[in-house]
Amino acid sequence: MKLLKVPYEKPQDIFSLYEPKPEIVKLSENAESPYDLITEASKNSLFSDVIIFLAHGLPVREAVWWAANCASSRTDWNEHEQNAIRAAKAWVHTPDETSRRFAEEMVKLAGLESGAGWAAQAAFWSGGSMIEASAPIVAPPAYIYSQAVAGCINLTAVLPDASQAIERYKTYLDIGINIAFGGNGQS
Repeated sequence: MKLLKVPYEKPQDIFSLYEPKPEIVKLSENAESPYDLITEASKNSLFSDVIIFLAHGLPVREAVWWAANCASSRTDWNEHEQNAIRAAKAWVHTPDETSRRFAEEMVKLAGLESGAGWAAQAAFWSGGSMIEASAPIVAPPAYIYSQAVAGCINLTAVLPDASQAIERYKTYLDIGINIAFGGNGQS
């Protein structure tokens, strides 16, 4: 099956964007498409690896939207964490420098100890400069936002209580696959 929002034909195309773990690379030997690999890796409970894989396969706005939707599925965030998630969503709706810099401010308040802060970090690392606005531009490394997206989703799945991690991972992958097929991640 073709994931409409994933512009790569083969899993190896996505692997070229980061260093995947050997377990998911091994599974890719029999996968004809990214969707096939996602399905097979999920069956093998390689949830964290699948999250990283899809985070790199999606375009930046869709990836940040996925992170924000996964994080907002939880209701136990403090005020700063909730604002970080809102900032990530705001950037997706209006991906301009003002929204990106607002996400940066929300990261500072929320911190990076939970998935919520990483959602805003992904928006901030979407482009522009990684340092203060008045300094010369220092662009973020390519696909660093994907690492923040994966960090958001993986931390949101396992913290603070990993006893619900498998259920959360399955839900979050459903959201990601919905987005990859062109959905809004909320249906």
